[in-house]
Amino acid sequence: MSLNWNLLSILFLISGIIVFISALTTFIAPKIKKLHSLKYIKFALIFLAITIFFDAFAVLFMNNMTIYIISVLLIIPTTICFSIGINYTLKETYLSIHLIVILCSGVLLCFLAFQLESGEQIVVYGNLSVIELFWFLQEALTVFLAIIIFYWGLKTWKNAPFLIKKDATIFFIGIILSTIFPSLTIIIENENFLLSNILCYTFLNIGIIIFIYAIIKEPKLLYILPFTVYRILVKDKYGYPLFDHDWSDSDISEVMFTGFINAVQVMSEEVMNKGGLVDINLEEGMLIIHESIAITVGLVTSKSSKLLRDTLVNFSEDFEQQFERQLKQKINDKSIYEPAYLLIDKYFSNFPFRLIKSKKHPLLLSGISTQIPFELENKLKNIFPDAKEYKSVISEIIKSPACVSEEFLDLYEELKKEKDYLHDNDVKELDDK
Repeated sequence: MSLNWNLLSILFLISGIIVFISALTTFIAPKIKKLHSLKYIKFALIFLAITIFFDAFAVLFMNNMTIYIISVLLIIPTTICFSIGINYTLKETYLSIHLIVILCSGVLLCFLAFQLESGEQIVVYGNLSVIELFWFLQEALTVFLAIIIFYWGLKTWKNAPFLIKKDATIFFIGIILSTIFPSLTIIIENENFLLSNILCYTFLNIGIIIFIYAIIKEPKLLYILPFTVYRILVKDKYGYPLFDHDWSDSDISEVMFTGFINAVQVMSEEVMNKGGLVDINLEEGMLIIHESIAITVGLVTSKSSKLLRDTLVNFSEDFEQQFERQLKQKINDKSIYEPAYLLIDKYFSNFPFRLIKSKKHPLLLSGISTQIPFELENKLKNIFPDAKEYKSVISEIIKSPACVSEEFLDLYEELKKEKDYLHDNDVKELDDK
């Protein structure tokens, strides 16, 4: 049996390969391969790739009805997975009205698929369309999915904090290319069926590549919408603050925040003595408190979440383990606990900063990127041979503007040259004498 190789079948195969590689990338990229919110979107991309492959097979096998029906029905799991994945990035739950609409449409589409034997088959340039309602429903479901994804991209871009606004813009451009333009080619489909498909899949492929690239580059994009993390504070069991980190511009002093947590513990002493987690509703958010043997950690967020609660517990356990000796010695000097910023990067790196509103903001915290370049690290070790002093400087760099390290090194080199110059002059004067 000869295969019907033509431009359309080749286009479908190339598009399927591109989408499949994009999906595969999300499974192996180190930054995002374990992100729960992306799990369903990964599977959605795989189903989308399989759908496009079946479109290619339908053309290759001369408009085989069975293959065409399978390709249409694969739209259902694709749409469901996309819907659940987007729901998790919007509000950390799989339920939504649009998911119910998709499920109902999917049931109707399956029902129509079994009625196709009595339907009229219409061949259009190597691609097979069937009874009008079946065709209309599959196209409507595709456009409906595009609208959901576009809404997700728009909301993400609109709510993105300043520090990742550029990445959010790239992400949104990818969303536009993979949703709006393909949808327009479906809606305004004319007699030139081949041209419509070329435009549709070209925009789809480019858009998917761009928005997957944006997510891999900046995973924080997936954590902009479900909740907002404001502040975390660690105190010892005697009530002394040990560590404080702020993602937003908070006016509450550290002492006041610590006092509030102490008061909460006193009021809920029976619960807190048993350890575990306590959620406290605030006027515009929620305070999650976790008490362990030696410390109490309070996290202020817009709302509670299983992800946040698990992250807080893991952070608390790691903090207690890392500073076990200091905590046993009852040391409450905050400078000792400053390296805990590395734990913030480990457990909360995917939660975006909202402290900085513009380029003119006085505090560009480099907690955004706590990894210090190897070259800079070696230079600092040469400048500060004492381990304790070096550790203190590293902690300050983590909390300082990203440009400070370069300015500091330039100043150091300048002062060093000046010192050497003065030293040479002193030596010369002594020789003259």
